[in-house]
Amino acid sequence: MFVWLLKVKLLICDTFGTMLYRRFLKSILLILFAIVTFSCEKDNDTQLPYEPDFLAFYEKVRTYSRQDVLTVLSESGIALPGMEFFIQHDVDVIRLDYHTVDVDGHDIIASGALVVPVSGTGNSVLSFQHGTIYNPYEAPSVAGSYYMDVGAFLSSTGFITVMPDYLGYGSSSQTDHPYQHRQTLATATRDMIRASYEYFKVEELKDPSDKLFLTGYSQGGYATLATLKLIQEEHAGEFNVRAATAGSGPYNKTETLKNLLSLDQEYESINTYMWVLDVYNSIYPALNRPYTYYYNEPWADMIEQQGVFADVNKNPATLFTDAFRMDVLEGTDQVIKDVLADNDLFSWKPSVPLQLYHGTDDLLVPFFNSQTTYDAMIESGASNIELKPVEGADHLTAFWDYIVGTFTFFIPKLAS
Repeated sequence: MFVWLLKVKLLICDTFGTMLYRRFLKSILLILFAIVTFSCEKDNDTQLPYEPDFLAFYEKVRTYSRQDVLTVLSESGIALPGMEFFIQHDVDVIRLDYHTVDVDGHDIIASGALVVPVSGTGNSVLSFQHGTIYNPYEAPSVAGSYYMDVGAFLSSTGFITVMPDYLGYGSSSQTDHPYQHRQTLATATRDMIRASYEYFKVEELKDPSDKLFLTGYSQGGYATLATLKLIQEEHAGEFNVRAATAGSGPYNKTETLKNLLSLDQEYESINTYMWVLDVYNSIYPALNRPYTYYYNEPWADMIEQQGVFADVNKNPATLFTDAFRMDVLEGTDQVIKDVLADNDLFSWKPSVPLQLYHGTDDLLVPFFNSQTTYDAMIESGASNIELKPVEGADHLTAFWDYIVGTFTFFIPKLAS
């Protein structure tokens, strides 16, 4: 009925006063006159295009053909037998700018990559949270980055893949990256997912399936649990998370710092932990302590001048002050305890199927992070969580077991 009325409206508006108009039956004109006249006058008030709340800008930056994806996998040495069967789609990479909030809750423009199967419609969304990056050119939205290749692989199997850069990279590179800060990793990821859904509306494309999957490795595993917890507690009616996987993440901040400060030997990755400590010290006003509280001289002054990646003594027993070490190990500093607890992610009850992957020989992020998380979640009553130890693997070599496991875990849930 609406289409017929619209045709009549256009005919009358465009041919009023012509011979065609005069041939209209008088009775039809009397019925439609009021409707059509009103509609002609309101042509300038037609419904505006969809106006997004989070999406600020987007552009296509690259297309991967199916063969490009196969080549990337082959050159990386991880082209597993039969993998070509699952790689079915060419994919477009869209760089998004979107609104989110910074560490103080103020609006900020962040960025990320949205990877879309060219021939797919209504696909499920997979949000992939990347691990620690030290070079800004490694961010997912940067063409040629490793993580863009990972996203292309995931989307070539049929997923719409969302990859936030996080704060401090891409469009928000004017700010420091709040490394392993639970709250902003979660909000940056949440709002990137929101902006990605809006992209399809702005482009007037078929909406993705409402099925959402979350995954990430290392810092990305931590970001994944942070996002899942935020969505579960505050946005359960907005997102339909079907499953999640997390690999080798530092979920137990309290125990991880205690473990580091109990060592009396060189620890190669100590600067990464110093980065976390520096971020927390700057974000939490109750902390905000001088470097001399944390570090002995001459390293306190060296860090003050050169930053947390200065060439310091790598033995925690020598680098850190006795006062700081004892405050953490004995739990006598309530402020530090509260800050660590605010960033702990190991003790809560997930409401969706969750798998935790972790190399048993991981020295960068010790295996106990996943073990204590699994134990605490089981104790909280979770019945849909699995711990997947990767025997003998370290932080790097466990990654592809996690990728393959994630893929095989998610695919059956697409039809459920």
